[in-house]
Amino acid sequence: MQLRDFDIIEGQVVGIYLHSNRKVAAVVVLASGSEELAKDIAMQAAAMSPKYLKPEDVPADVLAKEKEIYAEQLKNEGKPEAMWEKILPGKLEKFYSEVCLIKQPFIKDDKKTIEKLLQENNANIERYYYFSL
Repeated sequence: MQLRDFDIIEGQVVGIYLHSNRKVAAVVVLASGSEELAKDIAMQAAAMSPKYLKPEDVPADVLAKEKEIYAEQLKNEGKPEAMWEKILPGKLEKFYSEVCLIKQPFIKDDKKTIEKLLQENNANIERYYYFSL
């Protein structure tokens, strides 16, 4: 095995989760909150492998490509172009819930998102790391 990268992770509250297969792990750094909350969110990150923390972090080119794909789908479904602007936001929200950690449904309670969980606990994520072998 070759070490490709390393970092020293520090922060107010750090949560670590190592999956039972020992091949997937995540670390979450919170500006405030509890270690238990940070560990739960690290478990979420390990389970769902988000690419971005929040929608604003999605690069413009990735977002443009997704919009292009959705426009093509709507065209193929025969939806009138006038309706696309009403349908597109819902499709983008679905996309964000798949690729952005704070928009994902919480794995321990899918009735709330990570964003809502953070609000309830008066916490916010400074950064997160996802590792897999």
